[in-house]
Amino acid sequence: MAPEVRSLPPLGLIVALALILPTLPAATHAQQTKPSAEKENSPEGKARLLQELDRQIEERRRELAREGEDLAALKRALEAAKVELLQERQRMEELKAQVEADLARRSKLDDARLGQISKVYQAMKPKEAAQALEKMDDDLAVAILDRLPGRTVGKLFDVMDKSRVRQLTRRLQEGRGPPGRGEK
Repeated sequence: MAPEVRSLPPLGLIVALALILPTLPAATHAQQTKPSAEKENSPEGKARLLQELDRQIEERRRELAREGEDLAALKRALEAAKVELLQERQRMEELKAQVEADLARRSKLDDARLGQISKVYQAMKPKEAAQALEKMDDDLAVAILDRLPGRTVGKLFDVMDKSRVRQLTRRLQEGRGPPGRGEK
């Protein structure tokens, strides 16, 4: 018999029995509830009952130990997944920072290139520059015009097709904040 059961006071033994009895199979439970009065009161009957209780307690302990091991394994798996997710998050944040730095670097390069192109268009004769801008993609034309001084843009617009001037003016206005930006 388990030492814990032997050390239980009679009331504790009754509580332990009350907790264990519902877990017994129906046949075992029926046998325990209908023994003859002689068998219950005999020392052999009590010994058998205590042995059965010991067996059931030990079985329950093994079951709880297995459940504890399963829970511990799940906890370890969750902890590992948490660590992996944190590492993935850190990796994604590093990639994001790298992409943002690359975009900023590229934006600076693009801005520098557009500045150089704008200087070239500013140095060109207005008619030649206007002809090139008329055939150019809207986004690039607007980016170039946005970097030119207002007087130069005015000279270009004087020799351009008026529908193209309206189109580019509308696009310039969409991209600008308050009036006066881009003036030099």
